[in-house]
Parts: sequence; structure tokens; C-alpha cells
Amino acid sequence: MNLIEKVRYHGIVKSIRIGVNIAWRRLLAYHRWRVRRAPIYVGPTLEELIAIERDLRAMDIVVEDFTPSYARFQEFQAENWFHPSYHGGRAGGVWDEKLLEHWISSDLLGLAEYGADDIYVDAAASGSPWVKELRERRNLSAFAIDLAHVGDEYSELPYYRVENATQSSFSDESIRGVSLHCAYEMFAGDDDINLIDELARILKPGGKAVILPLYMHTHYCAYTTPEYFGKGYSDPAAKEYVRMDCYGVPSSRKYNAEVLKQRVLDHILRAGLKYRLRALRNHAELGSNIYCYFILEIEK
Repeated sequence: MNLIEKVRYHGIVKSIRIGVNIAWRRLLAYHRWRVRRAPIYVGPTLEELIAIERDLRAMDIVVEDFTPSYARFQEFQAENWFHPSYHGGRAGGVWDEKLLEHWISSDLLGLAEYGADDIYVDAAASGSPWVKELRERRNLSAFAIDLAHVGDEYSELPYYRVENATQSSFSDESIRGVSLHCAYEMFAGDDDINLIDELARILKPGGKAVILPLYMHTHYCAYTTPEYFGKGYSDPAAKEYVRMDCYGVPSSRKYNAEVLKQRVLDHILRAGLKYRLRALRNHAELGSNIYCYFILEIEK
């Protein structure tokens, strides 16, 4: 390809990209117009989260106080596990939250104590570097799984796998720890239940899964982004809302106390597992924009 051909080629590619971007923006604008009268999602206030706790306790569900050490969290932050651009970096609004989630899950799972035969799985990991860092820094037998690769950065690494977390390739009773960071709410249909059955299969006796945040609301509901609203991605029993400040979310489920008990907690017990439900108490101390409140541990 000579210089003139290269210029023409790159010009064509650029034109195609511009055309696709314009079409995508117009499509998003259409969907935003389509859902202009749809109910807008608003997350629960602190007062409402406390009311949800009361509802849980009224059903004899124990909610434990959880106040992790800020000093220990600072130590984790100083280890620089994540690139400064991760989730938009410190200016992205969720930096402290994302670091907190990974620190809490690693601490509750006891990753620092894992031996050579212990396997850890970051389920629905998206494009997180967490597993790569754990392998390189701690020589941990860690795997990241998700329904698809997000970007190309880790797609060639054999321990970043395209798998359904509810039907994984891991052997029976082979996994010591599993974590889900901002992920469980995206398990559509009955996959929130199916995941519990899969955990019962793959966890070793004494193994544990940590789900955080466990998203709750005063009523059973879900939000979608405009392009998915009203298209059947949410549980029909859940009130569907739209979220207008982002896109790409088919459905994000929020349990109320009653549905959490019926769909999740009771099913955990039926599957022969145990659970522990915690509530994070020292939000303000741990950083800015911390929204993690409920944390669910599932143990075999």
C-alpha cells in the first residue's frame, strides 16, 4: 500500500468511525426521548437503609455492625494495586469506593493467607486488573471470569476467562474464595439464584464468597438505562426505573427485605450454605462517595 492509498484508507476508517459515533449518539438521544416519562431511579437514603435493616430484623435476620479499620485501608491504598486511571481515577467519583470494595473482600476472604492449592475467583470481573495484580504480587492462583472480555488488555491472559459465573468450568469443591464487586445486581432472571447453586458446587468446605455492595431498596425494583427500558430485562415482579446518567445496563436489581429473604437468603440455606449479612457503619471515615452499605458473605 503506497502513501496515497494509506491516506485514503485511514480517511475511510475515520469517516466510518465518525458515522458510527453520530449514529450511536442519535440512537441514544432517541431512547432518552422514548423514556422521557419513565420513572427515574433514585437510590435509598441513609434513613431508608436503616429502615430496611429494621425490616430485616423483624424477620429475624441478623445484620451485623461492620466497622473496618481506616488505618488498614490506608495501608491497602498505599500499596497502589490499581492504576491511577482505574474507573476514572481519583476524579472519577468512585475511586475510594472501588478500592474499598476490593480491600474489604480480600480481607473477609483472607486472601493473604491463601496457600499454593487455594484458588480465588473474581466473578463478573469486567476489565479489572485485580486478578493480574494478585498473581504478579502474591503468586496467588487467581482467575477472573465474565460473560465477555471488556477491552483487549487482559483478553490474551489465560486466567481471564469468558465464562458464565452460574455455570463455570471449575471443578466441584475446588475454590476457596469468590468475590463479586458491584456485580451481583446484574445477574438477570434467575441467575442470582443460580449463582448460589454454583457456589454450593464449586466452593470447598470452609470456602467463602463475598458480595458487595449488596444493593437494597425499600421496595423490590430495578433500573435500566434508556436503551433497555421496557424491553423485559428486569424481573417482572420488580418495579422498573430508568437511569439517565449512563448507558449499557440491561437491568440492575435492588432487593427489599422480603424479597432478599425469599429469593436469596432462604435459598442459601436450602443449598446447604451459611450466610452472614453485614452493614458498613463508618462510611464518612473511609473516603468520599462511599455507597457500599450491605455486605453478604456466603460460606460452605
